[in-house]
Amino acid sequence: MNSLIKIALLVGGLLFFISGCSEKHYFEPENIHGRIQYDGELPADIAEVGYSGATLKNGQVITQEGLQNYHLPKDYRYINSYKDLIVAAGDCKPNIIYNKNTKEVIKLNLQRRIVAAMFIPDTSKLAFVLEGNSYGIYDFKKQKIVSKYQSDKAISADIRVANPMMLADLILIPTLDGKLVILEKREGKKVREIIVGKGEEFNNIIFLKVIGNRLVAATPHRIISVSPKIMDAQNMEISNVLFVQDGIYILSKDGTIYLCDESLKILAEKKLPFAHFVGAIYGEFIYVVEKEGYIVALDLNLASANVFEIPDEIDNWFYSTKDTFYYEKHFFKLHQQ
Repeated sequence: MNSLIKIALLVGGLLFFISGCSEKHYFEPENIHGRIQYDGELPADIAEVGYSGATLKNGQVITQEGLQNYHLPKDYRYINSYKDLIVAAGDCKPNIIYNKNTKEVIKLNLQRRIVAAMFIPDTSKLAFVLEGNSYGIYDFKKQKIVSKYQSDKAISADIRVANPMMLADLILIPTLDGKLVILEKREGKKVREIIVGKGEEFNNIIFLKVIGNRLVAATPHRIISVSPKIMDAQNMEISNVLFVQDGIYILSKDGTIYLCDESLKILAEKKLPFAHFVGAIYGEFIYVVEKEGYIVALDLNLASANVFEIPDEIDNWFYSTKDTFYYEKHFFKLHQQ
């Protein structure tokens, strides 16, 4: 695990410990509506979780499409993929591109570990963010940097470092200090910067998505929605963001769930006192996973909530897709009617 993430986890864990010892407030539902069992086991425990996937200790990867069949080289962690190619990083190892079909490995001539990346479609180029908060574009066939920039130093970062994404012919780079940098696709020239968050710690962008004509981005402390003419924002402590149809669900660290429209206007909210959210899955309802070992099922308008127990408290690696959550070596899959 890289040093930046280690610091983030250590500080986060210490703050949680101090808070827990001084206040001892935990989510305690008045009514339990049932108990949910896991649906099965993974072939190995989760070794590390990132923005776009989780890597198991045997090298297999879970993406938003579920458990993958290929295995990464030993001690490498999944960052992102495009078709047959996977970009992966390891501690004290060169960053690589791995072909899951041919098993070919291309070592990348980048001096620090990649924390976020995206293959630029129909090219041999990779948009990247490195430890130390430098970013740019790398041509992995020519083995050279096309463009590279240095942003402000980031003392710590949330483990969910959002990957770059395409917007028409532009590349959006989410930096570790809370900015969105827009680069031109061909030569990587800087076009514009958008400030998303201004926090001193854990200020990296953890969610990034285009909804209609809106670009939505969030750090752990702020969420913005940008249209061609206006930018809207909400300042709050954010655990998670969920996009369902045209709705934006913000899971805050004070135990409140907000339903917003694409301009971040709050349409409804549900308070779950002292709840600590670690993830969510959804189908007919929103199913929010709470750290003390519960799933809270809410209707899409947040009018009602039913609480179910799960077998474990969540105090280790956790990863969720649209309809499945994975914890350590176990998984629970939402069974649609």
